[in-house]
Amino acid sequence: MLHLYKPVIGIFLMLIISTQAIATEDRGNLSPEAVLAGFDQRVDAIFKAEAGKPLERAKKNPPLSPGRGNYVRGYSYSMMAFAARCLYLNEKIDEANSALVENAQYYLDNSSAIPDRDSFHWHAEIVLRLLELYGPHGSLHAGRITKETEAKVLEPIWIYTKTCSWLGKAEYKTSETWNVYSSENHHVMDFTCHWHFSKYAKDLPRYKDLKCDDGSTLAQQYEAWNAYIIEYCRERAKRGICAEMRSDGYNATMVKGFYNFYDFGDERLKKAAGMFLDMYFAYWAEEQIMGHMGGGASRLKGNNAYIQSRNHGNAVLAWLYFAIGNQPELNGHDVDALLSGYRPPTVVADIALDTQGRGRYEVRQRVQGLGEQGHTFPKMDRPDQKPNQFRLDGGGILRYSYCDPSFIIGTPMTEARPTSDWVGISSQSRWQGVIFAGEGDPRIVPVPRPADNRVCFNQFWSVQSKGSLITQKLKQSKDVAEMMVWFSKNGLSEPVREDNIVFVEAPGAYAAVRVAEGDFKLDERVLGGTKEEGTSFATPPGFILTPENEYAPVILEVMAKTDVESYDAFKAKVKACLVRMEGPVLHYQTIYGDALTLDTSYQKTPTINGKPVDYSPAKVYDSPFLNSDYNSGVVTISKGDRKVVLDFNALESHTTR
Repeated sequence: MLHLYKPVIGIFLMLIISTQAIATEDRGNLSPEAVLAGFDQRVDAIFKAEAGKPLERAKKNPPLSPGRGNYVRGYSYSMMAFAARCLYLNEKIDEANSALVENAQYYLDNSSAIPDRDSFHWHAEIVLRLLELYGPHGSLHAGRITKETEAKVLEPIWIYTKTCSWLGKAEYKTSETWNVYSSENHHVMDFTCHWHFSKYAKDLPRYKDLKCDDGSTLAQQYEAWNAYIIEYCRERAKRGICAEMRSDGYNATMVKGFYNFYDFGDERLKKAAGMFLDMYFAYWAEEQIMGHMGGGASRLKGNNAYIQSRNHGNAVLAWLYFAIGNQPELNGHDVDALLSGYRPPTVVADIALDTQGRGRYEVRQRVQGLGEQGHTFPKMDRPDQKPNQFRLDGGGILRYSYCDPSFIIGTPMTEARPTSDWVGISSQSRWQGVIFAGEGDPRIVPVPRPADNRVCFNQFWSVQSKGSLITQKLKQSKDVAEMMVWFSKNGLSEPVREDNIVFVEAPGAYAAVRVAEGDFKLDERVLGGTKEEGTSFATPPGFILTPENEYAPVILEVMAKTDVESYDAFKAKVKACLVRMEGPVLHYQTIYGDALTLDTSYQKTPTINGKPVDYSPAKVYDSPFLNSDYNSGVVTISKGDRKVVLDFNALESHTTR
């Protein structure tokens, strides 16, 4: 009779393994290898949670601005999620084919939406992935997608590549891939589609002799984009991985195409994409607590400055690879990662999982930001409009973070430059502050408020050493309202004002905020629940400190509870730190004993212990876990005895995993 129970026993054991892999309370007892090994079970759980459900089409929305196609990204993602789930589970196969055809036909009937940057290229590479795996010649389950469906879904992608790809866009010998069309994530999604369509269709009888609008064939397109993408990976190792620095949603969108390069590219491209993803997840892992991304950032628009989504962006990848957080719902955006053969190396999993073992450390990174702003490209089919052009002689930004098991505090340190010196995706909605370990995403955010509660540019400059940050609103900023400091209600004690300093307690740390000149208002009205003016979101509950002088420097001090005897002792330590002005220059001795200066007239570079901030240090990545000399192309990821060396010059990886 035992054999009758074997299937049940097998399912029961799989559930135990899966539960062990995803449960936060158990994960700490598992090795990095064991957590990574649970990837397939976590993928299975996401798809099976949707098993048997009917197709639910997301709403088709009107254009985001006049003259553009309908905003139908969500609709297409819903179709991709349904089709991927059916093809993965081998259910409702006819309906999956119908969904793919319906989605393609929508774009053929509404062709203005094809080149629009906010709809088509967000999902087109997913269609190509599904064809690679389940199409007539699919590598996983050939024939689940029919020949008729294949023919239909390729039609709008051909239109996109025909009109939006030209060989000049794939130029890299002069630009070194730092000409970016529209924005970083759009640029990558754009060339992901062009590379993959040209690869897939260049030998098909229907397409092999056709020419794009610039006169090139798909074979020429494939060759050009293949070379470009390899150079793109190398350049991000050499000069900095994300110009849209630490932007949770945009970074997760940028990397999704690299799964296709890894799974379906030739040997060199697979190697380049794999190393890029290794580097990306190390970049993500070393500055996160409980899956929340810390450190200086840009393009954190609206309420993304105050809370990080736990159902989208990097949170999904954190759960898939590292069992951090909770199981997300299936979303079309994440299909590439769910169905990819890529896995991070064990050393990256170790960095991500071992918050306590990482200890206390500093992170310094160079980031591309200076350059010439190009056209914003509401449509991607404009060869007559110039791209964003980043400078090749230095990015002008030093990202600095101080990381402790109980908090991560960081800022992008820059010169006080005019907004016109920066490429917009670098200066847009920059972020700085502290994220604490604890439930509810507790954080303190000292930034000028966007005038429209959504987007602003070049808001502040700053200087930081360890857990001490000084920042000032810039007069050169754009679309900025008042300077403010936002304290989350969730996870923090209620702010208390003593001796003109505001103190607050987190689960594992204490923090204090003071204004260097003049008085301030502490708004004890808890925000949240109502939508901010002119936006579709509500700011999470919190408290706001507003300086009387909007250009007065704001000082944020954070210290782990393990470093001080008590809350009262921390308060005394902060109160003992004197603020001294010499003309326009603020002098401040931090609770860590460091001497910081900030020139409130913007004329002099800030100093740390007498040395001016170096915005162009020798290393592009500098931390105990992620290291590389600037412009070298060789990146080392290490923790303890684990080490991976990524040589983007030779496209070879020497690993001890």
